[in-house]
Amino acid sequence: MFMRSCSQPSPLFSRAMARLSLRLAEARAWSLALAACLFSIGAQASASSGAERAGVAAVIQDYLDGSSYNRSDQLRRAFHADARLYLSGKDGAMREVGIAEYAAWFNDSPGQFNGRVGHLLNVQVDGDIASAKAEIVMGREPARFTDLFLLRRFEGQWKIISKTATRHAGPAHVKRVLVVLSNVSQMPGTTLGAGNSFVELVHTYSRLREAGYGVQFVSPEGGAVPLAYVDTRDVDQRAHVYDADFMWALAHSRKPEQVQASDYVALMYMGGSAAMFGVADNPAVRALALQIYEQQSGLLAAVCHGSAGLTELHLADGTPLVRGKRVTGYPDAFENKNAAYYKSFPFSIEQRLLERKAVFTQGPRNQPHVEVDGRLITGMSWESTRDVVAALLRQLDGRLNPSR
Repeated sequence: MFMRSCSQPSPLFSRAMARLSLRLAEARAWSLALAACLFSIGAQASASSGAERAGVAAVIQDYLDGSSYNRSDQLRRAFHADARLYLSGKDGAMREVGIAEYAAWFNDSPGQFNGRVGHLLNVQVDGDIASAKAEIVMGREPARFTDLFLLRRFEGQWKIISKTATRHAGPAHVKRVLVVLSNVSQMPGTTLGAGNSFVELVHTYSRLREAGYGVQFVSPEGGAVPLAYVDTRDVDQRAHVYDADFMWALAHSRKPEQVQASDYVALMYMGGSAAMFGVADNPAVRALALQIYEQQSGLLAAVCHGSAGLTELHLADGTPLVRGKRVTGYPDAFENKNAAYYKSFPFSIEQRLLERKAVFTQGPRNQPHVEVDGRLITGMSWESTRDVVAALLRQLDGRLNPSR
């Protein structure tokens, strides 16, 4: 009886199901339309917010360039005519100056670099007001300052209306290190997420900053990068999760085209699953690495899966950069070759490096293992990150202080 009633539904049941299907179709269409509308609004808001941040960043860049190259007109352009600057005076007293007086301090030798190196740390926009933070390193002293700005939009143009600064104790170098990240958030052909190793980022960034070096993040597409292996039980990682400047930098990585290789003394490839995708085969990233290493005699470093970035680097004569060099990276012996994540990898780091005639080495699992071969420094796994950075700093500091 049940089978017969199911195979031959009554007319009343059929009409009820038809009405229900129509209502469901209408509801689905309405929800899709609403989602599309919300997505459009969100995209427009995001684009608008991004445009405002870019406008603020451009103003701060006028300040940075104007003050670094004695371009008083460019410096004045960043400020409102009535802007006030609150600076350190004699014996710790506050000194208030106007923009005309401040800009006059940069009238000598127009266009000549004066030793100030600055870069943007953070931008926050709220309607027609904004705040920004920048770091200024004075290479001749050396000294490091944090500048804070308050901005307002007047007739569609952002202007600085106030600035103050503080000086930091400790080491300060005008030298900077470029850290390469990936934009890939999903392993191709799978539903698995991919990301840049957060713990490696924290160890690298914090140690370089403690040593007084500037750090800039770059990725093939620029902008926000995916993060993986975040463990807030770890004190250092938890501190950086709540570090606004650090997280802002990861959300606003630069494109290779926005970076001048001559500004950096070293380049380091970060690990994480994302490092296997979109980095090694990116010509702009490769060009940066080769210019720093080959043309500027800078240093290259990589850790864990970040060593994938080294596999496609060829010197001017066509020789693989790693040829004949001792290198390491995450070895095949530690990979699960039957897993979906591994099958999505475009190549094996170990095998590709061996194909390039590198001397590949590895150490015990879960232990640091680092190879230093001239200006090339590599680490096997995330546990090696601190030692890789330490080796990088030893060479960099040796160049700055050759007598040591």
